[in-house]
Parts: sequence; C-alpha cells; structure tokens
Amino acid sequence: MSIKENLEEIIKGIQESRILEVFDKYYHDDVVMYEKGDSTNRVGKAANRKAEEGFVTNAVISEAKVLKVLVDGNNTAYEMFMKFTYGGHPVEKSQWALQEWKDGKIIKEEFF
Repeated sequence: MSIKENLEEIIKGIQESRILEVFDKYYHDDVVMYEKGDSTNRVGKAANRKAEEGFVTNAVISEAKVLKVLVDGNNTAYEMFMKFTYGGHPVEKSQWALQEWKDGKIIKEEFF
C-alpha cells in the first residue's frame, strides 16, 4: 500500500474509534510524537501508545471530519475537525497532524 493509502486507513480508524488498532499497525517502533513542540515524554512506540491509551480511555468521539490532506513523498499532513467529550467535558477543535514516514510507518508526528 502507498503512504497515501496508509494515511487514509489511519484517518478512517480515527473516525471509527479504532485509534489503537491503527496506531499498532502504522506507527514505527522508534516513533517520536510532538504536542506543541514538546517531545520529552513521547519518544518510542511504548510511550506513545500509553498516551494514545489515555486519550482513548477518556474520550468519546462524536465527529471527526477531515478538512485537508497533503501528501509529498515521505511526508503527509491532514487537518481534522473533531467533536468529543474528554473526561465528561465537551471539546471541539481543528488540529493539523504532520507525519514523516519510514519503512511504511510513521516515524515522526507533530500536532498543531
């Protein structure tokens, strides 16, 4: 599958609340993920899976709509509007996710 097809599967997994399933399949063992430029606690697949588990445990997604998708070589990005409750509190936000791919998996991801 191409990087674009893999990204489409990740997006579909988010929309179908299969976040951990697509994380396990499409994220590299050495992945580094950034929130607001800070990767200090998001290095490696195990640490990042733990963070994803925290989101999945506390969030109920009611809407996840893709606004834009960009693919350029080993780099991808998408903008998504999401509505969800987190710990019982309603959240609405648009977020960009930028990815760098290696060996068909995401090696770096940054959120804005």
